[in-house]
Amino acid sequence: MYKLPKIITNLILSTLLLLSIGVYSQEEKLYRARVLLDSKIPANIELARLCVDSLVLDSVTKDDFISWTLRSFIYFDIYKRTEKNKLNSDLRDTIISSILKSNRLNPDETYAGNNKKLLQNIGAGYFNLAKKMLEDSVNEEKSLIAFNRFKEIYKILEPDINFKQKDIEYNLTIGSIFSEFFIKDNNNTKAQNTAKVALLKVIELDPGNESANINLGLMYYNQAVNLSKELDYGADFTQIDFIQENMIKLAKQSEQFIFKVYSKNNKNVRSVEALFYLYRMLLDEPKSDEFKKIAIELGVKFGDESPAKDEKINEEKK
Repeated sequence: MYKLPKIITNLILSTLLLLSIGVYSQEEKLYRARVLLDSKIPANIELARLCVDSLVLDSVTKDDFISWTLRSFIYFDIYKRTEKNKLNSDLRDTIISSILKSNRLNPDETYAGNNKKLLQNIGAGYFNLAKKMLEDSVNEEKSLIAFNRFKEIYKILEPDINFKQKDIEYNLTIGSIFSEFFIKDNNNTKAQNTAKVALLKVIELDPGNESANINLGLMYYNQAVNLSKELDYGADFTQIDFIQENMIKLAKQSEQFIFKVYSKNNKNVRSVEALFYLYRMLLDEPKSDEFKKIAIELGVKFGDESPAKDEKINEEKK
């Protein structure tokens, strides 16, 4: 936490004396609130809140930026212990409004700096919460609310800020989580669509992003694999033609994303292994053998492999 300037020892002693008297001027309340905040004791922080809430309502101190900055730090201390992981927090809202009020009162350089650091902390908290909601509860709607609030906070700090890197990081998290759901359950079309939108957004912002290209490529490959499973139910030749055509389209879509990663980094094991399976699906034996050899050289171990589904298609067509 970013500390306000320390109060000297005799001030602390005088404050303790005032505590026993129970009567304070507004200036004394300000000092008392600071000392209680510095104590780091939760019960004292609650007393500090009572003091500072009185200060910002008093006609003498309500237009004093020090009172409002102090209020934001006191509320932050309580917030980080009790409501940091909540999407909607009255404490967080109070911190933000107090900082903005202090800024409108033209604080000096020190207090303006403290205000900025605390607002950055709140913004970063929203961003972390947005990712946590995806990772822990997969609550995409609430996560997006937190992410947009993160942006709103940073727009206050830097009106012309570029969110490109944070957009990439956030959408990559969405894409990675939901593509994994789709790979585990190819019938989960909601996860598929959510992942595709997010990964395409990453690629739009960063065309060479390895993780986004690999995940998107594997999604298309798994769609093709999912189609091939329909052959297990005795499809007729017309259906086989249709399935094969769509498998090839999906495999080609997969290839463009995965080969992009391999072209950039030919030691990327995931891309090499994926290309082996892709070319096997496409019945391109020379390329399949080439990438299998490269994969083995990179340490990939292949077990007993059952015939590729596309080979089964070829045989059935004969």
